[in-house]
Amino acid sequence: MKSLPDKIRIKDIARLANVSTGTVDRVLHNRGEVSAKSREKVEKVLKEMHYQPNVYASALASKKKYTFATLLPECNEGEYWSDIKKGVDQAAHEFLDLNISVEQFFFDQYDNASFEKVAQSVLQLAPDAVLLAPIFKEQVISLATQLEGKEIPYVLIDSDIEEIHPLAYFGMNSLQSGYLAAKLLLSEAHKDTEIAIFQVYRSGNKGSNQTELRIKGFKRYIEEHLPSAKLLSVKIYAQNHTRNQEIIKDFFKQHPHIHEAITFNSKVYLITDYLKKLDISGIKFIGYDLLQKNVEALKSGEVNFLLAQRPEIQSYLGMKALCEHKIFKNEIKQKNFMPIDILTRENIDFYLDFRAI
Repeated sequence: MKSLPDKIRIKDIARLANVSTGTVDRVLHNRGEVSAKSREKVEKVLKEMHYQPNVYASALASKKKYTFATLLPECNEGEYWSDIKKGVDQAAHEFLDLNISVEQFFFDQYDNASFEKVAQSVLQLAPDAVLLAPIFKEQVISLATQLEGKEIPYVLIDSDIEEIHPLAYFGMNSLQSGYLAAKLLLSEAHKDTEIAIFQVYRSGNKGSNQTELRIKGFKRYIEEHLPSAKLLSVKIYAQNHTRNQEIIKDFFKQHPHIHEAITFNSKVYLITDYLKKLDISGIKFIGYDLLQKNVEALKSGEVNFLLAQRPEIQSYLGMKALCEHKIFKNEIKQKNFMPIDILTRENIDFYLDFRAI
């Protein structure tokens, strides 16, 4: 082959393939009509040259516009899902140059009908890609089936669902985190201990997909190490604080010897507030997520452990994966597990300082 310049140009490829520059352009960007013979000649030269196109520059130059949709729970500043939203917002800002707009949809995480309604809005939008949090398993499977039928790629964050086929998952290994939570909570428990599991009531009386996976991991540890232990479920309500306090008061009247408790979501601070008002102490307590109120409960000793999962990184990487797949045609790793960070009163300040860097 003839010598080549250091920087390969379209006209160099055209000269070596003996075709026009327009033909090379159409082959490289997969647009317009090209005869089979001309395409074969161009692809042969590209292979011999080990040609690597500047995909990013091509995407910048392209006039094609993309719409990504996100489907996440409603949230207030400082809550777990607000950190998820921050990751989405950061990615959306970075994608502007690539002609990607991000439409954000929100649903009530305690009402599956709310999710179904918003899911229909997402389908009507017909986006190029979707990022979603699978709170309600059955409803997400229904949505995923429709997205797959329309060949719309989607990424799951926060929890995974084995029955569907997302482009990728970013989040904790929920099963393993439940197992770890049990190990931390019950390391010194006696064999017949009773354990309180606080669960937030949802429409349809079902826990979230993630909660169910964490409970499954929690129970697995107990089956292996404390088969005589007894799990006692305490159902509370998202907004009904008066009723919740009565429920917890009655529960501890009936079970005064409870010494271990867990909640599998970010509402740890809510439970500790009730316990404080009811003057109930001596409970070893573990929960999830780095909310400011949870951190305060950890520092005060009301919570013994928090398990954190870097939510803003989950959503940012999920959005980035959709971009890599849709725009740059890159292969995406399907399972992407976040570190399970174990936070205590002794290490929380160092962890917060590190996150702030």
